[in-house]
Amino acid sequence: MEKEFLPLAGEVTGPSELKIPKARSLAEALARDLIEYARLVECRNFDGLEAVILDADIEVPQLCIHPIEEVERIAVIIDEADASHPQVLALRADFPLVPHLYLNEEEFPRSLCLYEEDYAEIKLRWTPQRFVARIREWLSLTAQGVLHQEDQPLEPLLLGGCGHVVIPHELLLTQPDKLQNTLYMHARRLEPGNYFFITEVEKPQLRQRAIAVTASIHYSQPQAHGVIRKKPRTLSELARFASAGGTDLLSELRARLRTWKEENSGGTEVLNSNLIIILILPKVRIEENQAPEAVEVSAFYCFEVIKKIGEKLGLWSEVGGQIGTLIGIKPKQRGEDIQIDMLNPLSNFNREMAANLNGYPNPVDTNISAIGIGALGAPVVTNLFRSGFAKWTLIDPDKLMPHNLARHILTDRYVGIEKTVGMSELLGSIIQEEGLIRGIPADVTAPGKHCDEVKKALENSDILLDMSASVSVARFLSLDISSPARRISLFMNPTGEDLVLLAEDKDRKSTLDQIEMQYYRSIAEDDDLSGHFNAVKGRRRYGQSCRDITSALPQDYAALHAAIGSRAIREVTSSPYASLVVWRADPCGNIKRVDIALAETVRFGRGDWQVCTDRFLLKKITRYRAAKLPNETGGVLLGFFDLERKIVYLVDTLPSPPDSKEWPTLYIRGSQGLTTQVDDMAARTDGMLEYIGEWHSHPNSFPPVPSSDDLLVFKWLTDVMEEEGLPAVMMILSQEGAGCFVGEIRREPILVLPDDGRVRSI
Repeated sequence: MEKEFLPLAGEVTGPSELKIPKARSLAEALARDLIEYARLVECRNFDGLEAVILDADIEVPQLCIHPIEEVERIAVIIDEADASHPQVLALRADFPLVPHLYLNEEEFPRSLCLYEEDYAEIKLRWTPQRFVARIREWLSLTAQGVLHQEDQPLEPLLLGGCGHVVIPHELLLTQPDKLQNTLYMHARRLEPGNYFFITEVEKPQLRQRAIAVTASIHYSQPQAHGVIRKKPRTLSELARFASAGGTDLLSELRARLRTWKEENSGGTEVLNSNLIIILILPKVRIEENQAPEAVEVSAFYCFEVIKKIGEKLGLWSEVGGQIGTLIGIKPKQRGEDIQIDMLNPLSNFNREMAANLNGYPNPVDTNISAIGIGALGAPVVTNLFRSGFAKWTLIDPDKLMPHNLARHILTDRYVGIEKTVGMSELLGSIIQEEGLIRGIPADVTAPGKHCDEVKKALENSDILLDMSASVSVARFLSLDISSPARRISLFMNPTGEDLVLLAEDKDRKSTLDQIEMQYYRSIAEDDDLSGHFNAVKGRRRYGQSCRDITSALPQDYAALHAAIGSRAIREVTSSPYASLVVWRADPCGNIKRVDIALAETVRFGRGDWQVCTDRFLLKKITRYRAAKLPNETGGVLLGFFDLERKIVYLVDTLPSPPDSKEWPTLYIRGSQGLTTQVDDMAARTDGMLEYIGEWHSHPNSFPPVPSSDDLLVFKWLTDVMEEEGLPAVMMILSQEGAGCFVGEIRREPILVLPDDGRVRSI
């Protein structure tokens, strides 16, 4: 019986006519038989999308758990923006309902969910060959019933007397002609006769179980310190004291009360609130006529509501629940019967206080954009913010989920709210000053409607602090953002036992991506960092989607590393040099710091590709060459392909295998133990370092130009690498320097001189 396939919209077109690069590369690889076990059926384009339809051969068992067939017809739909995973549709009309399918508006064709990782991560290594291999693997594992993990659900989807008052620090800094004269507060009754009065950011509503308070602020002329003799008990006594500083307190207060009554006509909120009188008292020495040395703040609590105080000052009268203004003022009513008590005034928490209490002389005004406000990022920002360090822009698209409460600094009141919004509110309530912190709930690599806001923030920052623990985000910040800001990356290893800091130098001569590569090399070679990328134990699911996965990471590790990280940020930003540091915690909480020396970066172009390496590697292969002279020698190159940006990172090499043939004019690389060594390097670095290509040396007096034998080797290398859609990479080292070839052999290679790192053409 002939299979029935679902129709696909759009017009049929040829592979070469496709406009979207990924679609065209996939179609052409299939058409040229460069992808095993898959064949091109046709290509289509429609509505800004392009589709590549293929038949894939699937390895299926004799007894299938899910009815996957030996040949499945698949449509891969790619959009021009390339911002999300290509849509993978099973076109067989009776394709079964299996785990790990996207739920779309229509049931058919069914859409395959291939990856747990974000697309930004997948794009770094995407090739047509790897992509089709993943489709075939997905279908084969589904047929066996082992794709779906056991723990995942099925897919659906003066001295104070009666308390304290906290006032804004700005009151001590404001000029009299610009003085704010009213504050709205609420009071918390600690015990009978003891209150705590707190300034509101905005005019409050009457709170349940709280006392609404309005504060009237009055500024005195400078007075000699120590002139107060007794504690005022009535408003009248306070007025006499204030008059010594040139303040007519009663006149100012009457005017203030009239204004409040007029502003609240028809309402009783302010008139029914209690009154606090705040006196700002500049102080000078008795024997000197000079500018004030200090400002003293005195606060007094009136035990009656403002409505009653107005009556006792002869401003109005209440008859039948209605307040009527009196004509004229009764001069004898000066507040003798208005009882007051002193409060202990406290400045609200401010940046100067924050810095001083943390042992620093002054706040730091560095502008930092922090990307990634999770279990590490949130406490790091909090630690630094509480110490008056930096002005912050927080960028993170994630909402706070219930499982985040295991480690995140936010509480359950913020569940369902963007982390940046919650953190901005929380920290903004700690230091209530404008311009210190703001949040942008956006993905920094794809900010959408926040694009302009994110762009402006990054451009105006002094530091871009990446705490996202995402390779793609760090690479994006390092290479794709136009900003003079210095880049710093702070993250924990997968088990949470180690903390890693990568920091560019002030002039960005060593960029974050290259420091990242030297980090991988150190992990692979330094015994002090052994086990850094050990497998994560105890991954947990917090939802029903296949990506709803988190790690069982102890909170104490996150807190420990946040403390180390926040201090490290202070340290590294005060230094102009690049830095790479790993802190290792043992189960007892002991910390070992490992500082890794950084080598000078060497970057150069090679056709469509850019090659990035460093002097450490160049000197290493130079030593290998010198040790084998007059014979030639060589080995394999290890590194990383950034296929999205066409960058080849040459990071390390391995010694020539013992079965290699080394003669004065010929080198044939052996293979004994090589696969094991390459696999070990990949395992040590969590797969970040892989086989990149080959290098070999030329004898003295011979330039780093390929011989006829070298051309044959490069042809072989091209065929090998093309199996995965990767370019061939060959480096030739001679006495004159190192010539590097990527993708093709050219007559004039780029020449890198290992002694000084200079780059030129020959």
